[in-house]
Amino acid sequence: MITLRDKRWYGLAAIGLAAGAVWVARARAQGHERSAPPPPVAREIVAPATVEGRSETLELGFETAGRVAEVLVREGDQVARGQLLARLDDRLARARLAQTEAALDLARARRDAVFRGARPDEVRAAQAEAEAAEADARKQETSANRVERLFAAGAATAEERDRVRGTAEATRAQAEAAAARLALVRAGSRGEQRREAAASVEAAEAERETARVLLSQTELRAPIAGLVLRRRTEPGVQVAALPPTVVLTMCDLSRRRLRAEVDEADVSNVRPGQPGAATAEAFGERRFGGRVVEVMSELGRKRVRTDDPRARVDTRVLELLFELDGDPVLPLGLRMDLHLPAQWPR
Repeated sequence: MITLRDKRWYGLAAIGLAAGAVWVARARAQGHERSAPPPPVAREIVAPATVEGRSETLELGFETAGRVAEVLVREGDQVARGQLLARLDDRLARARLAQTEAALDLARARRDAVFRGARPDEVRAAQAEAEAAEADARKQETSANRVERLFAAGAATAEERDRVRGTAEATRAQAEAAAARLALVRAGSRGEQRREAAASVEAAEAERETARVLLSQTELRAPIAGLVLRRRTEPGVQVAALPPTVVLTMCDLSRRRLRAEVDEADVSNVRPGQPGAATAEAFGERRFGGRVVEVMSELGRKRVRTDDPRARVDTRVLELLFELDGDPVLPLGLRMDLHLPAQWPR
């Protein structure tokens, strides 16, 4: 028979056992907390990225305003570097170029004449003129001497003597002038005349070069080899220079790459040559391998936007270029996630 004292003893024992069980549970929990491993360290960096070609998408426009005469390419055309893509109405530019070329030909002809000097027949003509004047001067001097002797003998008047002497002096002056002209013809042009002629040619060449530049501004040529993505202007449209009207957009798609933005907290863990992989929601679990080919040198503002509401938009980022293995065909502008190892040896 269990007495009241026995019941009390059993109750105390039950309370003790319960307290002991609680103490043991707490001790085990504390020991588990002390021995629990630290939280795992992130094993990769995830950066938002977009697909682009070997070059960025280029927006092309004319350097000058005018009316579009023709657009020579269509969307999807592959073009070579320097290929003519579109042209403005260039009638005035071509007329000015023709005018400057004619002026240059004239300046060159005058320069050649100055530098070449007189032709042989011109030299011979000047020499003959000088010899004739010299002969006439001698003849008049002989007549003057004869009249002078007649005047001394009283056979000629003073008036006749003065008239003949004046004629002799005039013919001598003409002979000296002819001799001077012959010397000039033989010597050619002076130095200042040659410099003036050369400067005229240089000025005409500069005018022609200006006209050529103005003509080239009516042509739109491909700055790189690539694919025409968009044709935004048609013939007959008036385009502006400031701001420039976009006529075509193109890109070098010979190879795809990613432009990613790494958060400034992770910039110490990225460098050229680093391997990684990219994923996109459109391709499920597929991973596109590759490696970092270029890391920019300056932090900038975040430009790639994601649909994640938890993503920070006020952080500064470092851009890098990631080249994909095998050059997979991915649409330009596709948003992807770039996965890079957080710990990678330098």
